[in-house]
Amino acid sequence: MKTELKIPLIPRKVFPRKPGPEDLEQLKNGLAAPENRMTEIVGALINVHKNDVHDTREIREKFKDMTIELALVNGHINLHCTKVPMDCLYDGRNVIWQSVEHISALIRDMIFAPEVPKGADACRSTYIKKFVENSGLMYRGERGLVMFTWGGHQVPMDEYNFAKELGYWTALFMPDMENITGCGVGVMKAPFKGAQVAYGKQNTFERYGQRDFIGFSEKQILAAEAPNELVTRLLTFPTIEERMEAFIRASHRGKVHPGGAGTIEEILTMLALLSMPENKDIPYDFDLVEKGGGVYFKEFVEYLNLCFGDSLDGLYNVHVGTARSYANFVAYETERLSTKFLWNDDLTFDHRIQEPFEVTFESMEGLDLSRDQESFSLLINLRRFFSAVVHLSVKDPDMLDSWGDDRPLIKGDRNIVEATDLFVRKLAQQGRIHPSKNNTPSYRIE
Repeated sequence: MKTELKIPLIPRKVFPRKPGPEDLEQLKNGLAAPENRMTEIVGALINVHKNDVHDTREIREKFKDMTIELALVNGHINLHCTKVPMDCLYDGRNVIWQSVEHISALIRDMIFAPEVPKGADACRSTYIKKFVENSGLMYRGERGLVMFTWGGHQVPMDEYNFAKELGYWTALFMPDMENITGCGVGVMKAPFKGAQVAYGKQNTFERYGQRDFIGFSEKQILAAEAPNELVTRLLTFPTIEERMEAFIRASHRGKVHPGGAGTIEEILTMLALLSMPENKDIPYDFDLVEKGGGVYFKEFVEYLNLCFGDSLDGLYNVHVGTARSYANFVAYETERLSTKFLWNDDLTFDHRIQEPFEVTFESMEGLDLSRDQESFSLLINLRRFFSAVVHLSVKDPDMLDSWGDDRPLIKGDRNIVEATDLFVRKLAQQGRIHPSKNNTPSYRIE
């Protein structure tokens, strides 16, 4: 069964100024541009069954007949959608309001984003800051601790509950703190659920003002991992590299729960950044957090030690224990941390962290996983490898299918390549990686 739907746009969330005819023309063209994949992405955002969708192709198939056009109704700007599957709406007729907010924010970021500068790599950080400023995130006034959380989209219930409990205790100890997550389900939703309860107990909104549930997404991953309905401030970045830089610069501290290949990609990016000599004297705590009895990070640290020896020691903290003990530790550490400024301009990002990695058969075969290079370069190559795994399983599984039975050969030191392959297979066995059609890896080793 299909229906029609009018989705109102919220002008203050979409437009940098009062919209004029040129803005409406830009919006119309942006909605129609094939590269924006608006039907697919809007479909993912209005779908009430987000938790059940993990493949962009499912969304593409479900909403293949839906059309989206700009409509002006009594001076109000709407998206007029036809042939909308009724089962994606909570009552068969209406979209939940938070999805309206998310669609407005998405259009701002995809159609009305600041112009991308041309030229030197140094401009990339400036652009990311302008992109975040364009969302209004920077202008809400002073904040308490802002912490990013990375972790899995598909996680066991005990890991989800631990992440939720940790969100509760950190917000109970620090009632004015806020979380930034990747804004999907799983670990990306859990901290918000926990913080909601703590904010209520601490009367946070009355004492400190509104707290944001901040979600950072990326254009290519949005349909497969649509934002959860608790996100109150959504930003959708053009690339994963820009998204990760914003995570780090917009937070005072970072923590990671167990996750899949995307989580490992994020950890390796952070370690590459912290390993740079330019950043060694800049305080930035980075925590790998797991409930007592867990072995995920024990195995991951063993993998890091095999690849890097002791060269990464001191760049991260491992906390295996209770959520309350971790929250107590962070609250104590935060007392001596300046949280006055939201954006961290002090960190230096090497261009190899910022450059988008274009996943192709050839680019994967060009990766060097050998020990005969500086640790930073190996971190970058490993990060790109895990980025490719994510790309082929989540962002563009059709690319993997187009290769048939052929797979790119990953080259490097045998023990590093074999350890990397073993770690990926463990992630797959634990259900942390979206399976391909025939459940084969997206690469091969000798």
